[in-house]
This record gives sequence, structure tokens and C-alpha cells, in this order.
Amino acid sequence: MAVVAVLWSLAATSGCEAARPRGNEDVPPQLTFEKLRFRVFRGPLLTAEGQAAHATFRRDSADLAAERIAVRFPATSSQAESHITAARGSGNVREHRFTATGGVRAEQPGQVATTAEARYAAADGLVRGDQPVEVRSSELTVSGPGFTLDPRDQVLHIEGGAHVVTGEAGR
Repeated sequence: MAVVAVLWSLAATSGCEAARPRGNEDVPPQLTFEKLRFRVFRGPLLTAEGQAAHATFRRDSADLAAERIAVRFPATSSQAESHITAARGSGNVREHRFTATGGVRAEQPGQVATTAEARYAAADGLVRGDQPVEVRSSELTVSGPGFTLDPRDQVLHIEGGAHVVTGEAGR
């Protein structure tokens, strides 16, 4: 979602000249970025920073796509620093949705979660996945056929039944 915010701000500020009517043929509809680095702030607070090896944004449709995405969420007083990586991502800024695919890895101290795909929708603020998910820690491994994550409290719910392996077998 941080990539969404960065691409949206770049797209919104890319035409900063005096307003005059333009036809769609006068403005290229697609912006392309290589080695995109970004930071997301809420007021003065840095909430995320990261990079994408390649990203595109379509001004006409508000569609975006990115490849080799890495995002860091700084620690707060109540949450540890966390990281998310994905091979690819796509979404729509107007519709406030984003899907990460090609292998998604989320890390925070002592835990790593992996899945093939994750979807974010701002309508409810949740991240969901219908592909198998696995969460590993030093003590156990939990896996299941799908998940729902509420990023506000960093609680991951395994959907469709969980399989838990503890001790040495869980590593």
C-alpha cells in the first residue's frame, strides 16, 4: 500500500503548470519508474519506506504495477519494525486496492509469514489471502489454506483451519 501512496502523490503532482485544457493525446497516460525509492508519512511521522525495481502508473485509469517490492514499516511504541517483500504488485489508486503476487514474505522479530498472494482493500483495511500461508517462529510453525490480517494490530487469522507443528519439528 505504501507503493500506492507514493505513486499517487507522484501522479498528482506531475502536472504542475497553469491549467489549460489538454486532450488525452497531449499527456502520456503512463508514467514509468526505475529503481523507485519511496517514503510514506502521516503528518511528520514516517510510516513506511521502501523500493520497487520497476513501477508504472496509468494516469487515465489510476492502475499501477510494480516489480521486486520491498517495504519497511518502522517500529512504533506499540509495534516492532516489520518488513514485507513481494515479486510483483498491482492495483488501482482510485479503488484503493492492491494485490501482491509471486511470493509474499512478511517479517517481524521472531516471525516470518509466507504466501503466494495477498490482497489489500481500503474499504475494510484488511489484507487477505486465499493461497496457503505459513508462519514460522523459533518455537512453532502454523500453516493454513488462507488468512486475514489486520495491519492495525498485526494480528493474522488463519482461515479454513490451521495446522500447528511445535518444537524441533516446527523449524
